[in-house]
Amino acid sequence: MTNEEVWSAVVRWVKSATSVVTIKSHEGGKEPALPYVMINFTGSAEVRQHEQTVEYTDTGIPNAEGENEISAAPVIEVEWRFSIHAYGPTPTDILRPVTSASKLPQIMEPMMPDLVIHDVSQVRNVPDWINNRWEPRAQLDFIVRGLTRDGFIFDTVDETSFDIARAE
Repeated sequence: MTNEEVWSAVVRWVKSATSVVTIKSHEGGKEPALPYVMINFTGSAEVRQHEQTVEYTDTGIPNAEGENEISAAPVIEVEWRFSIHAYGPTPTDILRPVTSASKLPQIMEPMMPDLVIHDVSQVRNVPDWINNRWEPRAQLDFIVRGLTRDGFIFDTVDETSFDIARAE
């Protein structure tokens, strides 16, 4: 999955869990009417030091020698991190269902099997001073895990047969 696909999946899931308008950060355009949720993609990282496996796929495209090119894709478990912000009169109440929904496998199903919720932080009350008044806001950290398969084309894999004989 690409970062953009994961981000979109998280936006859809949070919208279904909160029943509030949910947007990506930095979308441009006018901000929605209150209440709403904004999701910021903060980064991704490999979960383990080494890939799980490498998947080889015949592309069906011949090279100069008439042999098909091969695509190799390391299967890497990745963790995507998001900062979820709620805006409106009672923003902590908006985010509380995210914590509850993350505990129920049946509610996580729209993201499964590609993504699994790994961690949801506490809901933080973080009011902000805007235009000479306090605006209520809330925030939580949200981490999902899944697999990436970024493939690269390389020339053919030559196959060779061999025999082993034991000399007595």
